[in-house]
Amino acid sequence: MPKLWLVVALVLCAGVASAAKHEFQTGRLVDIADDERLYSGTSVRWAVFTVQVEGVVYTARGQRMRRRTGDPGKGLIVGDPVKVAIDKDELILLNPDGKEMKMKITKRSRAQ
Repeated sequence: MPKLWLVVALVLCAGVASAAKHEFQTGRLVDIADDERLYSGTSVRWAVFTVQVEGVVYTARGQRMRRRTGDPGKGLIVGDPVKVAIDKDELILLNPDGKEMKMKITKRSRAQ
């Protein structure tokens, strides 16, 4: 019986690991900007990424940025090709070091 539990646990772990992988495609980083808003007297900044994937342009809000943050693009260069995955309302970019950056999609539009 203990072996059965081990097999079930391994199958569940494999299912979770395979669900975490994303299908990345090549897009182009169009712009990196920042958005600053005032909440209850506190100024809050986010990095805003604009990425074109085939004929669709996605604008997404990244993680909150601290004051005096060095590079909001974390090594990404505007105009370069980037690896992009779309998962429902999330845009996922791969940094040059291979780490994923997940962000909330705020706008989708057709490329002109």
